Amino acid sequence: MQMISGCSSRVKDFTLMEEQPEIFPDYTSIVIPYNISPLNFHIEETGSDFLVEISSKNGRKISIHQSSPKIIIPVKRWHRLLNLNKGEQLNIDVFVRQDKWYKYATITDTIAQEAIDNHLVYRLIGVVYKDMDKLGIYQQNLESFEKSTIVENTSTAERPCINCHAFSNNNPGKMSMHIRKAHSGTVIYDNGKYTKYNTKTEHTMTPAAYTAWHPNGELIAFSLNRLFVYFTPDENKPVEVCDQASDLVLYNTKTNTISTTPKISSQSRETAPNWSPDGKWLYFISTTKTDENMTSWVFAKYDLLRIPYNPETNCWGNPDTLLSSSETGKSITWPAASPDGRYIVFCMIDHSYFSIFDKESDLYQMDLTTKEYRKLDVINSNSTESYHSWSKNGRWMVFSSKQLDDLATRPHFAYFDTTGTFHKSFVLPQEDPLFYRKFRWNYNIPVLVDGKVCIDTSEFNKIYTRDAIEVNYDSSVKIDTLSDQQNFHSNYF
Repeated sequence: MQMISGCSSRVKDFTLMEEQPEIFPDYTSIVIPYNISPLNFHIEETGSDFLVEISSKNGRKISIHQSSPKIIIPVKRWHRLLNLNKGEQLNIDVFVRQDKWYKYATITDTIAQEAIDNHLVYRLIGVVYKDMDKLGIYQQNLESFEKSTIVENTSTAERPCINCHAFSNNNPGKMSMHIRKAHSGTVIYDNGKYTKYNTKTEHTMTPAAYTAWHPNGELIAFSLNRLFVYFTPDENKPVEVCDQASDLVLYNTKTNTISTTPKISSQSRETAPNWSPDGKWLYFISTTKTDENMTSWVFAKYDLLRIPYNPETNCWGNPDTLLSSSETGKSITWPAASPDGRYIVFCMIDHSYFSIFDKESDLYQMDLTTKEYRKLDVINSNSTESYHSWSKNGRWMVFSSKQLDDLATRPHFAYFDTTGTFHKSFVLPQEDPLFYRKFRWNYNIPVLVDGKVCIDTSEFNKIYTRDAIEVNYDSSVKIDTLSDQQNFHSNYF
């Protein structure tokens, strides 16, 4: 502690501290979008009075003087300050009164020049299958704290599973999601029109699962997965999820037809599709066929591949392995190409591909021009970092992390600068800064969209309980190109 006296507009005399204050959540030394909602925080230092001053190069500073350590920043004044200071530093000064006033070292953040897509869509699900009878897909306005429901499974007595929501080019008007168990099917929402499809055909082993919209907004790559799930005594990975078999298919929304090629529907297990921004490459992961037993399914390691595709001719090239598990010693999962097409971010874990339950899961980045990859230490923690997606402008990434309490996944955002470097991440802001200490649910599959998803929930509930439209299967594709599909006829998990 440095014994230096000083004064501010509200506090006439204080002692200057060398260290920064402890605050929750940690909003120190981060880069933030100029359109983000206020970073409300809780001062963890003990005191009877608190003063917070927020300032930047331009405009009036925000002063909050109160007896509570819970700092709620006025929304309008916050946005006015950030909009006046794009590209500038944001300074947060914290004063705490104990026996006398103490001023902690200034917290310095940076206000980015680029905005973030203004809505986040996510699924809320109980921690490790707790409260599985209640789940839904929701959205939060990132410029305020407004939250709204897109769909909940409690709207029907059967309470089906609702999952794998996906969007076309961060467009809130073009969305798909799957319904499992009761009322099963895939619902596609296209600018006010709702349609429900049965993507299981007599020539495919399961309905559609993991989803990637082609940039043209008409094609969707789906995985077909025969899943196996079991619980383990390992506290670092309490649930194992693996594939007995998996393939990739392409669904054409205009012709209502599923097609594929032996190059992505082979005896190997192909899954986790993701398109390049120009739509000319499909990225995915794959592992070779193994013995038909649980151990071989669980402990398989996946490689990262891509395959060229021509949407005009519906022709596929030959797959290329970008990174093999034999090289990394780990299993690769969830590739996501950057909007400029130069980089791809993925997770790596010890085995299989379902990273959400794996404490050792970390994020990695590959430069596709050099094929060099590296671990993203600046945003990884000692806990789980998992599913991730990009903003439309490519300057922001959202990912799932359990770093707050090692229990539940929460969305974290990281700035990605023009040199290809990520910066320290921060958790999704909430109006109540202690929200995450009370709300212990998993935020699953966080996806950024550039506007509110304007689904009529009551209308959607009517649609997803209706019978599904059958999809067609491209008869030019031979059945035996799929992974022994004739052996799999039981219900999809």
